Amino acid sequence: MAVDWSRGYTASWRVFRVDERTWADAERLDGIVSADVSRDRSGDAPLLESGTVRASAPIGADVPDRYLRIVMTATQGAVSERVDVATMLFCAASGEVARGSQLLELTGRSVLWPASAALLSRGSYAPAGCDGASFAAGMLREVLAAPVAVNGSFTLDRHVVFDLGSSVLEAAWLVLRAGNFCIRIDGSGAVTVGPEPSEPDLVLDRAGARLLSVSGSFEADSSEVPNRYVAVDGTETAEAVNDDPGSKTSTVRRGYRVDVVDSSPVRVNGETLAAYCARRLEEESAMPDTKTYTREWWPGVGPYSLVRGSLASVGVEGDLRVVSQSLECGRGITVTERASREVRLWRRA
Repeated sequence: MAVDWSRGYTASWRVFRVDERTWADAERLDGIVSADVSRDRSGDAPLLESGTVRASAPIGADVPDRYLRIVMTATQGAVSERVDVATMLFCAASGEVARGSQLLELTGRSVLWPASAALLSRGSYAPAGCDGASFAAGMLREVLAAPVAVNGSFTLDRHVVFDLGSSVLEAAWLVLRAGNFCIRIDGSGAVTVGPEPSEPDLVLDRAGARLLSVSGSFEADSSEVPNRYVAVDGTETAEAVNDDPGSKTSTVRRGYRVDVVDSSPVRVNGETLAAYCARRLEEESAMPDTKTYTREWWPGVGPYSLVRGSLASVGVEGDLRVVSQSLECGRGITVTERASREVRLWRRA
């Protein structure tokens, strides 16, 4: 039997050092006081995770940079279940000294951090015809200690040349976004490259309502949604225009243009430049209808996860994709979550 996460449970906490050669637990760390984890997929090259661990240690104790795994054991009656909550690269950032010991606050960086610090050499590029997912994963494997897996594939139609000074992480995200792929990190710190999930990792329906708090907030803004997308590829230029009178962001309804000009298009799977423009305008015409709510822990839910809601009373309806999370680790795990439902304001014919 497994823990029923919709019911109450008691939690105990452990932190382990991670053996970088095997990525398995090594020794357990003593003196852990508390832990917090934040997750966010915002930005062009998100690191996806950060966190803090507070621990007591003797004054003058050496605290090397190391990978740590935060583990919760949930107990519900006679059933216990281990949950790997997060695995990050930690280093000592600050501390306080009192009564012969020090309280350290260890700053946790994503397992992707080394890829953000490693810069590419001049002239680096992803070649036309390669599998973009495997290429990006290969770049990450060269610099990460964490294991990297690949789920799915797509083909780059043109060379993708990386700007001078680009990090490995920036380049990997640039390639992956061309195929609508993403990077995800699980609680053990394992990295997966693949398409955005199409099935929900959490269902908030009447049965799951007890996971959710009774209130939340929302935000929706269509002012920056474009209605014209122009791509320039060498001497070739193409465009797609939303002039559908049924679309609230069209040139017809607005009476003005909101343009995007793309001078570095990355075509995939044999598409023409015009088809690329239509695809990108459709993607950019998705207005985020964002909800913020607090809920109880459910395993396997992180940035890019789908949350399927049917709770109109608190505004959680439809398929929402997780944008960010804040995890408060205590008697259990309380999650404050931002998730967006994409409202399609234009679709290509």
